[in-house]
Amino acid sequence: MKKFMVTLIAIMLVISLAACGSEGSKTKNGQGTAGAGNENGGEKQEVVFQLWITPNLTKEYYDGIIKKFEAVNPDIKVTTIQPPANEGTPDNYLKTLLAAGDFPDIIQNATTKLFVDADALLEIPVDSEIEKINNYQNDFIDGKLYNISPIREPHSFIFYNKKLFADAGITALPTTWAELEAVSAKLKEKGITPLLGSGDWVSGFQMSLLTSPTVYKDQPNWYADRYDDKVKFSDPGWMEAAQYYAGLVNKGYFNKGVLSIDYAAVEQEFLKGNGAMYPMGVWFSAAEAKAVKDFEVGVFPAPTKDGSKSLVGGENVGGYSVSKNSKNPEAALKFAKYIALDPEALKGFLQADGSFSSLKDPVQWDMSPLQLEIAEMLKDFPLMSGHWSLKAGKIPVSGLQNQYDKVAQNILLGNADVAKEMQSLDEYWDKNEK
Repeated sequence: MKKFMVTLIAIMLVISLAACGSEGSKTKNGQGTAGAGNENGGEKQEVVFQLWITPNLTKEYYDGIIKKFEAVNPDIKVTTIQPPANEGTPDNYLKTLLAAGDFPDIIQNATTKLFVDADALLEIPVDSEIEKINNYQNDFIDGKLYNISPIREPHSFIFYNKKLFADAGITALPTTWAELEAVSAKLKEKGITPLLGSGDWVSGFQMSLLTSPTVYKDQPNWYADRYDDKVKFSDPGWMEAAQYYAGLVNKGYFNKGVLSIDYAAVEQEFLKGNGAMYPMGVWFSAAEAKAVKDFEVGVFPAPTKDGSKSLVGGENVGGYSVSKNSKNPEAALKFAKYIALDPEALKGFLQADGSFSSLKDPVQWDMSPLQLEIAEMLKDFPLMSGHWSLKAGKIPVSGLQNQYDKVAQNILLGNADVAKEMQSLDEYWDKNEK
């Protein structure tokens, strides 16, 4: 009897342990998962990564990066979420998630200050890895770092179809506003669409890249000055630039139905040869490198009023931040550093998106002829001013890029009251300044 009881207790103990083991393999929703533990039998740390999908940076691209990271970090599982594609930043999407308590562990391409002000981001320690980035201190907010980015991303380029320029008899590239207008007039006379644009975020972005190089070339800290009430969008300098942009619209130099197509569509319009000039950031060069077409593409900086050299864009732009409330902050930071700073991962990003390295020892990658042309051009611009949603002395007020979109779209409709539109930017700023 005693022997029977001992045996019975042993059986019950085995069953109990098996049940506990079964509970340990379940996820939060109670569903069992294969491979929930790492190869050593421990639980995997799961982190949620917010993707930023573009025609260049596809879901497949990110899946490849994540697969490589998980292969060398078997104790970490990276899952992904994806914001809508029709906005220039993920800010609105992330604000909704933050309010709902679903903020991801790692975010990218967001307005860092917005989420620092919301007390949502983890301070990133400055260590030997961070110190590899040129001018990383420029990203400090109140003396602290919250974003990792080794990317240099010029924005104010105009890509052009060399065949269409030749067909219109254009032999010199424009460097001034007046010259760009003259080139556009020549193209239009030949029945060629001079400038290609679209609705969504592209509208405000293009307006900014065509005008900001003139406004900010002598005032690279313009946003900081706006906080100090030293400048306004309704000042003569900005008003003149906005009138110039409106003139390009009112003279019919943009494509018909400009507001009815989106970013992906307008990129294809240019690559199909349906327009002569496409104002866009450096990342277009990656799409151009992969495209099959029967013409060559060239590039020049967006002209300024007087022809002086000026380029706007992002130094250490985009990048990755970690949630302050992440349940696995060390794992999240490890992934953020990997995707930003691992040499192979960074090389893959630069090649996929046509950007440039801002590391002290720059990562090299195989460039197309157009990208080599841009690299040579950048030697004339050791530093760029920010614009649009980027830092120009300071980061602008939250959501300013959305107001740029509204202003540009109203102008693209034709015959807008430009003074009223620029005043709306000041009103938006004053309303949202903290």
